[in-house]
Amino acid sequence: MSENTYVPDFRAGHNLVLFYSAEYSNWTLKQNSTSVESEKIKPLSQTVVNSGFFIRYSYHINIISNFGFFVGTTTGLLIDMTSYGQLKQGYAVAFPTIMAGLALNIGQKFRIFSGAEYGAIWYPEMSITTDMGTAKVIAPVPDMYSVFGGFDYFFAKDKSLLFQMGWRRQNVMNLNNGSSNTYLNTLSIENNSYFAQFGVIFQIGDINQAIGSVLPRTNF
Repeated sequence: MSENTYVPDFRAGHNLVLFYSAEYSNWTLKQNSTSVESEKIKPLSQTVVNSGFFIRYSYHINIISNFGFFVGTTTGLLIDMTSYGQLKQGYAVAFPTIMAGLALNIGQKFRIFSGAEYGAIWYPEMSITTDMGTAKVIAPVPDMYSVFGGFDYFFAKDKSLLFQMGWRRQNVMNLNNGSSNTYLNTLSIENNSYFAQFGVIFQIGDINQAIGSVLPRTNF
């Protein structure tokens, strides 16, 4: 079998992924304390629908046979697709994450995987309207935890389609028990998101060519 067509049991190496994310999420917010009447807000829960556009780098490493693990990072943008309620989300910037997971190659066409990520997401235009109608810009940068699973379908040796689903949690805890002049520090904010994602993977590094397929043959 030639070097150009050989595919190993485990596709090791560098991967670049471009993908779209359809998301359904719920924000919950409560105020811990404030002494200013115009800044008070009752606990609220708000559901939003988001679209996300992401780029991911991962490196796959073989452990044994067709099984291995991967490490990498993801970054991108989230866009609010719903009308605003009391909490205005706006767009968001996902800072590069720390990512790791496990992968199992099945035949020449499929690879299933699961993984987890940790990072932070910045909402530069997020604001909250108080119970008295005052708009306050809060622009939080919550911690983000995510778990996901899915599969890749290789339609070419170095290209595949990505399908995955998962859950993301974001959390902003109040700081200094509300003693700071920053309004955000009087609030506790949580978000739970469920997403379905699909995209294209480009294998940009080697995929562990077999030794016999790359060494030149010598005839005596």
